[in-house]
Amino acid sequence: MKKKMWLVGLIGILCFIWMTLGTGMAAEVKSYVFGSGPMGGPWRIGVGAGGQMLNEQLKDKYSFTVAASGGSVENVRRLMAGEYHTVWAHVNNMDDAWNGKGLFEGQKPYKDMRVLEYLADQAICAVTLTKTPIKNFMDLAGKKVNIGPAGSGGVPIAKAMFKALGLEDKVNIVNIGFQAGAQALRDGQIDAIMNPGGPYVTPAVAEISFSSALRTIEPTPEEAKKIESAISYLYLSTIPPNKSVGEGADKAKKAFFWSMYWIALASMPDDVVYDMLRVTQDPKNKELLGKVLNYWETAGPKFESLAKMGIPLHPGAIKFWKEKGVSIPPELISSK
Repeated sequence: MKKKMWLVGLIGILCFIWMTLGTGMAAEVKSYVFGSGPMGGPWRIGVGAGGQMLNEQLKDKYSFTVAASGGSVENVRRLMAGEYHTVWAHVNNMDDAWNGKGLFEGQKPYKDMRVLEYLADQAICAVTLTKTPIKNFMDLAGKKVNIGPAGSGGVPIAKAMFKALGLEDKVNIVNIGFQAGAQALRDGQIDAIMNPGGPYVTPAVAEISFSSALRTIEPTPEEAKKIESAISYLYLSTIPPNKSVGEGADKAKKAFFWSMYWIALASMPDDVVYDMLRVTQDPKNKELLGKVLNYWETAGPKFESLAKMGIPLHPGAIKFWKEKGVSIPPELISSK
């Protein structure tokens, strides 16, 4: 009888230890919020795929919630507020927040962001219906142009372009989502779209191109000169043949580009950042994610423009890239 009671007690103790260990292991799975972008935009799709993969392959260590947002500006603001742990962002928004200027003028310079990796260069996707007379940017005077939702990183870029061309008070700006904007263009409710592409066109524009005759709006040499002179982070390049939509899509199209980066809070643990890069940079995973959004394919250690801005890499990223044999510019290694 005593032996049986002893066994029952032992089993009870073992069950208690097992339950305690199980609870402790569950508590070790830490949660993080990964800011994405608006519906119909490429970031919502790309971050969604990345978040799903991180959750699948790091489920015993971390849990990632992919949060919708208006885009780069909102991502940076929510990062500053501590609501998001990691986000994608446009280089101009990062620079403004870091220095307390532009959209962040009047705010204390935000020095708690850290970079994980370069993502891609992105084009301004400027399109109209072929039945309109709009062919270049000056033709947008007096027209209704959707430049994206208020939180999108493309909004300040479009406004800066209009200012450089003397159009800031002449364009009727519309601020609606990518998908709603594409539908409004198709239905004739607006005259044109100027949104960040993915990297060349937004998914929403690509979708309506199957049922609507579209034209890419290209800058004239004079327009290009004015824009490049006024906006340091923009550069004129070309959309490759068959990568644009609509009229003449089989030929290269002139467009403006800028860079994007994956960033995180400086306080995000080093091992979390290291693991996020380890998973998404794995060749097989990179290929799979690239099929969803090619930003994941081009993502990597391209940090030249960051060195000029002085925004440092996250220690977890420094560890990862150094193990890959990447030489990190000393300007990007923070002493804090």
